Amino acid sequence: MENRLEVILVSKKRNLLRTLRLPIILFYILAGFFITATVSTIVLFVNSTRRTFVKMHLTKVERENKNLVAKLESINVSLRRTQKSFDQHITQDNRERTYWQMAHIHPDIWSMGIGGKQTEDRPHIANRNTQRIIDEIYESVDVLKGKYYLRQTSLRDIHEQIEDNLYLWSHTPSVHPLPGCRICSGYGYRVDPIDRDVRMHWGLDIGAPRGTRILATADGFVSYAGWLGGYGWTVIVDHGFGFKTAYAHCQKILVRYNEPVKRGQVIARVGSTGRSISPHLHYEVRVSGMKINPYKYISNSEVIFD
Repeated sequence: MENRLEVILVSKKRNLLRTLRLPIILFYILAGFFITATVSTIVLFVNSTRRTFVKMHLTKVERENKNLVAKLESINVSLRRTQKSFDQHITQDNRERTYWQMAHIHPDIWSMGIGGKQTEDRPHIANRNTQRIIDEIYESVDVLKGKYYLRQTSLRDIHEQIEDNLYLWSHTPSVHPLPGCRICSGYGYRVDPIDRDVRMHWGLDIGAPRGTRILATADGFVSYAGWLGGYGWTVIVDHGFGFKTAYAHCQKILVRYNEPVKRGQVIARVGSTGRSISPHLHYEVRVSGMKINPYKYISNSEVIFD
């Protein structure tokens, strides 16, 4: 029996009844055609929809990318401005180093700074313009970080220098041992008031009423406290750095041997002991064992700095 497909056509309007016998293979061909057409239509619709969504996504990404590039460029400009403004810190650093007698940091070192924490690996972007901006930002950040660490190091050096200078200053005789009292006899050759011979006077005589408080002129330790021949009751303070000060003709000594003293501390009272004809303080400054003019190390200000 031949494989045929019978198709019956019926039309009531025309009172028609017809039977068609078609090869079965033709049915398969037509069915395959309709199935293929349907699947192709669905596939084309899906692809078209997908392309539409992809295009919309790409448009959004491009817009976001433009905004990102604009922000990156703004950040890059801000970093360049920050680098220029850092010159003020460099100028300030130079002023501070000049004041404290320190050598300036060379401009070539400032231009690159010193190594700090290394920046992570830089991302690689396909777009050359974006990659250029990102590279400039990373470079600016690296330089700024280097300058920051260099400024930090410089500030530590300046601080140490200040501490050293303040320590030296606090141990350098500089204030008046009898604030407000007048110097009545200076350093140098003079006619001795007792035997009338011309002799070298190794210090300053400062007139003051008996019992007036005598102040230490710098920080140090008492290296001598007691009777010292023609000096009478005397206090000698060792300030370190080669400095020593002597306070002679005292009425009363208020410190002991090897006792630490601070600038402005009361260490004795004015008297007229030893080789003296009236109440006064004989004040000497000795540098590395040499008696020098105390006037260079005395201030007429009544202010004491601690």
